[in-house]
Amino acid sequence: MPSSILSALVGLSAIVASVQASELESLIKIPLLPYQKNLVAHGIVSAIGYLVLIPFGILLARYLRTFSSRWFHAHWFVQTIVSGPLIIASFALARHATTQSELGHYNDTHKKWGLALFILYWIQLALGAFIHFVKPNVGLRVVRRPIQNYFHAILGLFIMAASFYQVRYGFRVEWPLIGGRGKVGNGANIVWWIWVFFIPVVYFIGVALTLRRQYRQEGEMHGKTTSTSSDVTMNQTDVRS
Repeated sequence: MPSSILSALVGLSAIVASVQASELESLIKIPLLPYQKNLVAHGIVSAIGYLVLIPFGILLARYLRTFSSRWFHAHWFVQTIVSGPLIIASFALARHATTQSELGHYNDTHKKWGLALFILYWIQLALGAFIHFVKPNVGLRVVRRPIQNYFHAILGLFIMAASFYQVRYGFRVEWPLIGGRGKVGNGANIVWWIWVFFIPVVYFIGVALTLRRQYRQEGEMHGKTTSTSSDVTMNQTDVRS
């Protein structure tokens, strides 16, 4: 009997030794620490805000602007009213989790990029409001459009592309490093690859379908504006003479 018990103990020891740390952790189900819970919440909120809502707002502008004069209201609502609270919450959760972990702020790639994207988001909102509400008539124009309009579009695409990089870096590198709970399952990586392919394809299909129509409409609008300005100038000249 003792020998059989000893054999059983040896066998059990061999089984336990063969289990990797991550698998052992999942079997034991160690509860997340407070800072780890905040990191998980930060990752979820960031993915929704930066990878779902911001691209959705960009696609709304791309597809609706040539078919409805109210496209800006939908674009502004999604990018500001809907996305804004999530962007703020994401940043606040990251700050709080970093403070809880006592690992320091903005001392690695993910944290620095997170701060940069947060600042660029607000710059982009301010630029969009300036372009829509101020509409300066002076400055460099390219194909009848002010240069700031192109900058706004390019900056929006850059924020979206950088967000894809930032989210993947977060769950592939930062979470194992800072969270200390091992790698995220490959399912998240598969979803990311599908999404990073899907969004650009849908966007550039929209460009192919609507860009020429957009330029034509803007050209017609510019012609009407120029004609109106000329009529006003002529009337002023007639009055003075």
